[in-house]
Parts: sequence; structure tokens; C-alpha cells
Amino acid sequence: MKKYNGFSYSWGVPIIVGLIARLYKLTGSSIWHDEGYTMWLLKYDFSDIIARTARDVHPPGYYLFSKIWVSVFSDSVFSIRFLSVLFSIGIIYFTYKIVVRLFNRRAAFWAAMFLALSPFMVRFAQEARMYGVVAFFTTLASYYLVCFIQERKNKFLLPYGLAMFIAVYTQYYAFFVMLAHWLIISLCTPGFWEFRWQKSIKEKLYLFNPYWWLTSVALLILYLPWFPVAYKQVTRVSTSYWIQPDWITMKTIPNSILQFTVFSHLDVLYDAPLEKILYWLIVTIFIGFTLGALFNKKWRGKALSLVIYGYLPMILVFIVSKLKTPIYQDRYFPFSAVAIFALWGVSIAWIKNKSVRVGMALVILLVLIVGNYYMHHYTNHQMRQVFEAVSSQLEPGDNVVSGELYTFLDGIYYFGDGNLHFLSAPVDGYGETSLFYDQQEKYLVSQGELKQASNRIFVIGRTGDKEYFDEEYWSDYQGAIIFEENGLKAVCYSKD
Repeated sequence: MKKYNGFSYSWGVPIIVGLIARLYKLTGSSIWHDEGYTMWLLKYDFSDIIARTARDVHPPGYYLFSKIWVSVFSDSVFSIRFLSVLFSIGIIYFTYKIVVRLFNRRAAFWAAMFLALSPFMVRFAQEARMYGVVAFFTTLASYYLVCFIQERKNKFLLPYGLAMFIAVYTQYYAFFVMLAHWLIISLCTPGFWEFRWQKSIKEKLYLFNPYWWLTSVALLILYLPWFPVAYKQVTRVSTSYWIQPDWITMKTIPNSILQFTVFSHLDVLYDAPLEKILYWLIVTIFIGFTLGALFNKKWRGKALSLVIYGYLPMILVFIVSKLKTPIYQDRYFPFSAVAIFALWGVSIAWIKNKSVRVGMALVILLVLIVGNYYMHHYTNHQMRQVFEAVSSQLEPGDNVVSGELYTFLDGIYYFGDGNLHFLSAPVDGYGETSLFYDQQEKYLVSQGELKQASNRIFVIGRTGDKEYFDEEYWSDYQGAIIFEENGLKAVCYSKD
């Protein structure tokens, strides 16, 4: 193994650091709304998972993986989140391997270390959702793409295709990664953008390699069974989605970089006149550091590939969000975070002065550690504590009701099937309500029915001015708040 000044830049250290960061407080935060959807969906069989996912907004890949996992192990909080931890560790490893191939071990080490401690990557390694999984398979596919480009061997296209096949069946945004891969391949094809194709066609290089086209066509063919479902999902999203148009601003992509790094959009800075200068200074430093590797002539072409991989998906989705339907959300771009931290590692490795290089790397690591502190504070969901507070006072004949869908899905995980109802009008069965649209009589209760059910009713929901906590509606009941923390609230209404 090659040494750098007596220090071995091995992948082992980032893996260990990343594992410790991901296991720390793995079960500290309760299952929250989105994870509640996952946990409920996993109670169904494979065919039902596919059918119900088709009525939501994501493809079924992650849920099928998770179904196999919980069937072998369990559906405990630790078990289901540990699956995401394993995929996240895989991201660190294959990012290291990509950067080693493109640059050197020093760059790979720091890139992997930044990924290991990124609060954004740690957060979604500790969540029972698909974001870490799609990042793993897009990273794996990118590794085999690099092997294909460097070695010009078609054998790498099969694992590339398989990895991308799983990725696009896990999250739709993986298709934007495919577009980035195509652009990267075109840049690697000699003479392509100068329209001098003779040599590349003759030698079947990259974009003119028939096996590259065969792989891409095969991916599209394999996606045909799901395409009608995807079309219906996209159509539904285009008419109504939870992301608001005014959320998409000139700060959107810079905010994603901040989210990757400190797990905050730093709105407290942007909203103040003088501090706004500090906001843009921080953003400029972060993005400038990402682009710093482009100033190295030796590495410029390879660094440009990482820039494309990191920024193109975000830019394309931003454009769609501005022109058509707002669909941009930070957590949809874990693969962009991978490329951006890889670029940071390259920029660090380019610094010749060892003291400056190590000093800057340690500053970045310190910023990431602070981001982890903020992340754990911010994501401290407490539905388990709500359940414990309510359960300690439950008596035979009492009813427990969730005032909204946000607290219903995770509430079911803790209270148990049949022990929690949802205060709601009939649902259409799309989105999260695909879980129970065909069992509405079992789970739903209307306002008119609510008071007829019991003389003691526990209502759980979110803090703030909520209709289900309206004092006028509950004027004939005595209300006692039994839990109110971290945005969650539980009230016991009793009637003498």
C-alpha cells in the first residue's frame, strides 16, 4: 500500500468513523411520519406492497428490500434503521474507491471522511426510507461506470446496469443521475462535442460503444412494466404536491449544500439584513470549495465529471420546479452530496502544504461534527414518549385518536393496529392513505362519531392552532394536556 508521509490513507478509518456516527443515537428519535408509512406498508405481502406503493409517489424498490430484511430479522426501530446504516457504509466505501481511481488515496480518504461525518448522510442513514439506498446504488453504478471508462471493458456494464436498475426502482430521481452519466460519457468520448466522431465510431469508444446503448435500452425495457404506474404518479403530483412553489427560490440549491454540511438552511442569517452577507459568504466558500478542484489542470476533466454528477440533478429538478411542479426537496439528492464531498476531498488533496491541508480538513470535519449536533437536536421526534404518556393513563373503554395524518402513521407503530383511530373524512386512497383506503371503517372516525365513542378521549397531534384541539368543540369536556414537546401534543378529554 502506497504511503503518504508515513500515513496510510486507508478506507478503514472512514468506515469505522462512519459506522460510529451512524450507530450513535440510532434509536434515539422515534419513528416519524414517513417511517411510519414504511413500517405499516411492510405488514403487507409483496404484491400488496407493490399495489399500495403504486398509489403513492415512489417506486417499490426500497420497500421490497425492507420486507425481506424485516422477514429475516425484525421490524424493530434498530433493525429497520440498521438496514439503512449498512447501505450508507457502502456509500462511503465505494466513494473511496471511485476517488482512488480518479485521483489518489489522499483525496479518497478525505472524501470518505467528509461523507462519514456529513450530518445529512448520517441523518438518512438513520431513517427507514429510501434515500440512503438510492445513494448506494447510484454510487455503485458510478463506480462501475468509472471502471468502464478507464479500462474500456464491457464487462463493467452489466453490474452498472443492474445497479441503475435497482436505483430507478428505488427513487425516480435516479433517472437524473442517468442523464448525468450520459453527459459524462459524452465528454469522455474523443471528438464528440467537436463532431469529429470517426475515430470514436471506428474504435467503438464510450458513447459509440453498442454495449453502452444496449445497457441503456435494456434499463428502459425493464422499466416498462412500471412505466404506466410512474406516469400516473407523476400526473397526480403535477396537479397537487406538498412542496409549495414559494419554497423554490434562488437559495434552493445553496441551501442544499448547507443541508449536506451543517443540516441547516441558516435562514436566521438570511432573514437579517446584515447577516445576509455572512450567509452568502458561507455559501460561496462551500460551493467554491466544491469547484476548487477544477483549477487543477491535471484533474480538471475528472473533477468536471463529479461537478456534473453532483449539480446536474439538482439543477434539472430546480428548473422543473420553477417551470412546472415544485418537486425539489433536499433529501431527494443524497447522490449529489456524495459527489460534492468527493470534490471537497479532491480540493483538500490538491493543497501542497501539509499543515494547511490538514488544518483545512480538520476545520471541515469540525463543521460537520457541529452539524451532527444540530441534526440530532433538530430530528428528535418523540412519538414514543407520546405513547408512553398516553398509555400510562389509559383505562378500559378509553379511545385514542390522531387529529391528523402526520401523527397517525407513526402513532400506529407505537399504539398498535386497532388501538389508534384517525379523525378524518373519507380518504381517496392516494398518497399515504393507500395504506388503509380499503379499511376506512376500521381506522377512520368522523367528528360526529368521535364523542359518541367514549367519555374519555385522548387526542394526539401537533402543537399550534389545530382544529382538533378547538376549545369550542370540546366545550362539554374537560381537557388536560398530558404531553407537549418537540412539536407533538396529547390531550385527554374527559366527560363526567
